[in-house]
Amino acid sequence: MVEKKLKIKTPPNSKESEMMVLGSMLTNFNSLNIAIDGLEETDFYYQEHRIIFKSIKELYKKDKPADIHIVAEELKNIEKLKEVGDINYLTTLAQYAGTSVYVEEYINLIKEKSILRQMIDVSNEIIKFSLKSPKDVYQILDEAQSKYFNISQKSNRKYGVLVKELLSGVSSESKLPFLKELQERQENYQKKGPEASKIIGVASHFTDLDKLINGMTASNLIILASRPAMGKTALALNISENISLKSSLPVGIFSLEMTAEQLLHRIICSQSEVESDKIKTGSLNGLEYQNIVSTVNILKNHNIVIDDYPGLKITDIRARARRMKEVYDVKFLVIDYLQLISGSGTMKSSESRQIEISEISRMLKNLARELNIPILCLSQLSRKVEERQGHRPIMSDLRESGCLAGDTLIKDYQNEKLYTIEELAKRKIQKPIYTYSVDKNFKLKKQKFIKFFSSGKKLTYLLKTKSKSIKASSNHPFLKKEGWVNLEQLKVKDKIATFKLQNIYWEEIISIQELKEEEVYDATVENLHNFIANDIIVHNSIEQDADLIMFIFRNEYYDPYDKPGYAELIVAKNRHGRVGSVNLTFRKEIAQFSNYSEKEYFVEN
Repeated sequence: MVEKKLKIKTPPNSKESEMMVLGSMLTNFNSLNIAIDGLEETDFYYQEHRIIFKSIKELYKKDKPADIHIVAEELKNIEKLKEVGDINYLTTLAQYAGTSVYVEEYINLIKEKSILRQMIDVSNEIIKFSLKSPKDVYQILDEAQSKYFNISQKSNRKYGVLVKELLSGVSSESKLPFLKELQERQENYQKKGPEASKIIGVASHFTDLDKLINGMTASNLIILASRPAMGKTALALNISENISLKSSLPVGIFSLEMTAEQLLHRIICSQSEVESDKIKTGSLNGLEYQNIVSTVNILKNHNIVIDDYPGLKITDIRARARRMKEVYDVKFLVIDYLQLISGSGTMKSSESRQIEISEISRMLKNLARELNIPILCLSQLSRKVEERQGHRPIMSDLRESGCLAGDTLIKDYQNEKLYTIEELAKRKIQKPIYTYSVDKNFKLKKQKFIKFFSSGKKLTYLLKTKSKSIKASSNHPFLKKEGWVNLEQLKVKDKIATFKLQNIYWEEIISIQELKEEEVYDATVENLHNFIANDIIVHNSIEQDADLIMFIFRNEYYDPYDKPGYAELIVAKNRHGRVGSVNLTFRKEIAQFSNYSEKEYFVEN
């Protein structure tokens, strides 16, 4: 038996419900309030109903009554009255509604039909892409999950909540009874003091750090970088422990290097303050054993979710993070670490890993915005740290991150005006301007600059072609025919992409000269993420996506006798606040960072 193909003649809708709700809005102020709060213009299927709802909503915003005649005048003013059926149809709606007390039920029906239509639209879109036999199936899967997740998030709305449910904790965000939560606030206040109340983001509970950055803000991408064995995983875990155990917030961790059991071992060491080797061998005294038992019981009452699946693509992480958010409502996410994440697979094999990392960082920033939580991503620093006297990390040590000198010229191709990248970054209002970007087929497309910003100080180099020149950091990417390549990998006689009269020209490099350390800048470009600077095609860097960049520095890593147990956390970039450094105490044997034991201290740059 051949199964009949399902044909949808008319998308799901309920005209009667739409008429009932609009009629109730025209005749009952309570119904008006409920409907305005519960529905959007696009939830209505019929065009005339969308127009009427929008007009009523505009009147509502202006604190004007929404009766038949005033709505009719509003529609008349925008020349839409005849399109909705004149005042006669408004009268019909008012009569149709009568004195219905079931407006919420009709609103729910409209919302449900709207969700079904959105699902059908997304499904049709995915079917269309799938039938084209895409090269990367997982990218299509990621896009599908993202679209369905957005529908789910938008549909989870409530019309109100009973006060008694808030007081009991049934409907409160913390799920704790109000008085219990109040007691915990009092205890936290007494422990941390009045200064802690000024923190607006998620608190790390590292006092000096929280004061400097005001906590970790929702939707921010935070990069924590260091050389191997400096302790970045330990610090990320300590922050996660603090957020989960002290703030009672669910935390998610993606570990691409260590297993969940290895991370749990570290957490237990840190929280129980029992050395790792003692736990591994079982050589514990009574007090140590009791400390571990206490730690285990505490951990059982808090949500720390660990995903240790190895070799994940960025699209996999995004899909799994959405699921983690839906199931556990995580408020903070750690990813360990950036260089172990695979790209989406959409890029040409000839393109460098640097550009793939850039793509990954953009997608992580988008994920932070989508989930509306801070994401802390760990990253490696380049070996250049080892070559420098003192070994103190700076922004140019961040792998896959490059920038341009302040006098670099950027043209707005909307009005043909020239600006330096420094003056664009220092504008109080970051009004978008337009550039040209190169796609994977070497075609030029007009794209929008969203933002320009400073990336601190870096050593710059002067790169010259036969007709052009530019000053950039050693790891800023330039375009060769083979793909994107960092400046430090370029050599004389290599040909790079330049721009002239809306065409790409391949010009030979005639010299690369080291200059000086100076303030450098970068920009955020939509979609293709490359742009024209000094008539040369250049690419964004990892820094352009991160809101906060931090480095760990421990002297004892290089000299065991130089300040043992002392660590410095350097905030090198903070898009929304101050930069500087804070002191921490580090106990290697239990993989634990803690607040510095001496006088409170930080140095502002």
